[in-house]
Amino acid sequence: MPRIEAPTVAEHNAMRRRQVIEAAADELRDGGLAAFTPAAVAKRAGLARSSMYQYYPSTDALLGAAISTLLQRSRDRVIAAVDTAETPAERVSAYIRAAIADARDGHGAALEISGIAMPEVCREGVRVLHEQLREPLLSALRDADIPDPQTLAVLVQGLVNAASRAAAHGASLERIEAGTIDLVLRGAGLLAPANAD
Repeated sequence: MPRIEAPTVAEHNAMRRRQVIEAAADELRDGGLAAFTPAAVAKRAGLARSSMYQYYPSTDALLGAAISTLLQRSRDRVIAAVDTAETPAERVSAYIRAAIADARDGHGAALEISGIAMPEVCREGVRVLHEQLREPLLSALRDADIPDPQTLAVLVQGLVNAASRAAAHGASLERIEAGTIDLVLRGAGLLAPANAD
């Protein structure tokens, strides 16, 4: 019988499941989709590959859990960054900085998985987490009385994705961040246009 590392079997199983989820998210973040296998996750978690299926019945279910964990981490970092800002323009800027940094530091792996198969329950969880991740931006845009905050939020996310890719390909992070923030704030009317002298 395996050694129980918690006061109860239920607590042990919950601890192991969390260990597997964290290992799966880290594997996806560090290696991308191409390196994501149950064997790689098991090795990172310090478990036998065969025991992985005790916690997740399929690779798709494991991948869905990894994606959800990456998005939860992203959501928490973005919310923390935006919560430190005050004005709508500062909150939008904080969102952009945090989202670019987050994509650069690993959430970017999720960009390559948009078309993968995963259980519907995971897909729904990912959709909800994406909404939660976008909410700090939407809140700032609504507070700035932007006429169509939903559309602008989608456009901002597109710019963040492009900025993250540019930074990953060697562009100056400072210039990419500053340019993205300037473009969004000016386009949204949250920053006065430069004088055309």
